[in-house]
Amino acid sequence: METIGNAIGVILKRPFIIIYWGILMLIWTLAGYILPVFKTLYELSAISGSNSLESIMSFIQVLYSYLSDTKIVIVVIIILLVILAAVSIIAGALLSGYFYILNNTVNKKQKLKGEFSTGIRQYFGPTWVVTFIVLLAGLLLTIFMAVSSVPALVITRASIEKGREMLPAVLFVDVLTGVVLFFGIMFFRIYVFFWYPALINNGKKTFLKAKRFADRNFWRILSAVFIFDVVFIGFQIIFIKFDENIWLLLLKWLFLTAFYALFTTYIFTAYKKYSEEDMEKNHNNY
Repeated sequence: METIGNAIGVILKRPFIIIYWGILMLIWTLAGYILPVFKTLYELSAISGSNSLESIMSFIQVLYSYLSDTKIVIVVIIILLVILAAVSIIAGALLSGYFYILNNTVNKKQKLKGEFSTGIRQYFGPTWVVTFIVLLAGLLLTIFMAVSSVPALVITRASIEKGREMLPAVLFVDVLTGVVLFFGIMFFRIYVFFWYPALINNGKKTFLKAKRFADRNFWRILSAVFIFDVVFIGFQIIFIKFDENIWLLLLKWLFLTAFYALFTTYIFTAYKKYSEEDMEKNHNNY
């Protein structure tokens, strides 16, 4: 909680952080209002009467049916790689300048003219490459999660039909699957989150440095990230379930702006604070 408090202090010192995310989230919120993809999917599932379990099983079955056609798989892979590359380039342009300013603010460096453009010139290439790797790895992880969750989904679906006879086996498999997926997702996200401050602060072997940092401080980072997740998911459920109006749209914009401003600032603040603590511990050991 101390690190989150430090992150709030950094934001108050540099209004640009809020302004930056305010502009991005305004564009994102308006785009979501014009093209309400997630809300439409939610309403369709409600109309069809299918529960989330049946929807997931149907999606996996459709995915397997397409994977049997080699030509479709090749075309889909090419399209996905092009989309991921395009998204990564855009993200590289937007995030490289922002991360440079954020890192300078966290490390209390003097404010300079043209910081955003300087950050783009220095870190655009590495940032878009890292983002592409992260998105590709995230996509592969999602596919792996879908495949690995099939046994649990099958057993759960069978237990619904047979009643309480399979309840112990269902609970064991579901809990085991949930725990494995939870920690797998958390490890992946924490590694990639701290890859960016490692990239800005370190020249070489940035992923290894981020991984070592995350390994040393995993549990206290996990608790903070979990709090962020609970808050984010809770608000998203509210936004999806309730009809959107101008006030809800405004609330969504304010929430997303504050959330991403605080979360990204927390990542860089935690990296600085915990890195300094690790260096102090190593120094005391010697």
